[in-house]
Amino acid sequence: KEPQLSQKGTGLVIKKVSPPGGICGIKSRRGDVLEINYEARVASPGGPIYDSSEQRGTGQPYQFVLGNGDVIKGVDLGLFDMCPGEVRELDIPSALGYGRKGSILFDIPGDVRLWWKVELVRLNFVGEGNNAKTREELYDGGSGENSLDFVEIDK
Repeated sequence: KEPQLSQKGTGLVIKKVSPPGGICGIKSRRGDVLEINYEARVASPGGPIYDSSEQRGTGQPYQFVLGNGDVIKGVDLGLFDMCPGEVRELDIPSALGYGRKGSILFDIPGDVRLWWKVELVRLNFVGEGNNAKTREELYDGGSGENSLDFVEIDK
């Protein structure tokens, strides 16, 4: 059984549900365009679904640029170093989700944890140039105040 991972200082918990099939030749990093299938729930894996790639009605995975703020911060941080075909569950604290205000669009109250199940379908484009920003730089501007090293946790 693969352990759950937590990024120190954030409250974000990442669980690798299924590894990619075969060898992972490349992992996601800042600036990559990711295509994902996902299901987003309020509070827990059993909570109500508030968004999903299926509900978007396009019949296609959702596409976004990793690390650009196109998705909530907890999802941005939780999908680094992911291989195509890999599935992860993200337990996202309010501060890395919709915060104290919540989301009017998705009818989410403030100060609520979110739970996402994400499958990385494709890495469409590997960004060129300076996309070497680390998770730490995205989270705290590189000040080093908030370490985002992974640690195993018991659950």
